[in-house]
Amino acid sequence: MNHVHICDSLLRRNETEPFLKKLITGDEKWNTYDKNVRKRSWSKAGQASQTVAKPGLTRNKVMLCVWWDWKDIIHYELLPPGRTIDSELYCEQLMKLKQKVERQRPGLINRRGGVFTHL
Repeated sequence: MNHVHICDSLLRRNETEPFLKKLITGDEKWNTYDKNVRKRSWSKAGQASQTVAKPGLTRNKVMLCVWWDWKDIIHYELLPPGRTIDSELYCEQLMKLKQKVERQRPGLINRRGGVFTHL
């Protein structure tokens, strides 16, 4: 089977049984950022002080975890710096996601339920 045939058959299936609206997808992404801290320099009276970038800046990383469906983002978390996903945190996230789906997308709960995918 080629990809075009598979996509075409999935789109035709979605017309009779709209399964794409039941998908909830999650993913994580490391985001790096620079903590730009500047210091002021001393200046003479009447002159404006200049800001100077602090030398030796290091890149920081924070993990963003996001769950979304066809409408919008359902749940996201920025983990504390240096924290990664483990089984305990993943279970906590799934419980938070379940509660938000019950509140924001009750149609998914009342039908056969949502289909979770994780990238």
